[in-house]
Amino acid sequence: MKITCSIRLLPLKAESKDQIYGLVDEAIGVIANSGLKYLVGPSETTVEGEFSQLLKLIEEIYKKITPLCDRYVLEVAFDCAKSGVNIDEKIAKYR
Repeated sequence: MKITCSIRLLPLKAESKDQIYGLVDEAIGVIANSGLKYLVGPSETTVEGEFSQLLKLIEEIYKKITPLCDRYVLEVAFDCAKSGVNIDEKIAKYR
């Protein structure tokens, strides 16, 4: 069953806006390379997949960002439904 996961990276010890955006770009790169469907938003990125795929993705982001940033917050929210959840369904009326 597919669900969606919203991911938000908040670097706490970045020295500049460019460094913050660079770290966020690194995380988005991990997401893009995952092969999962995703949608980048201004404050978070939403990814669609199976729960186990999404957990693996979160771990990959953690492994990528941890050596690059002294401290950060990685916010993760899952939207789960027995019938499944997908990005297109959630945003259809806004497109």
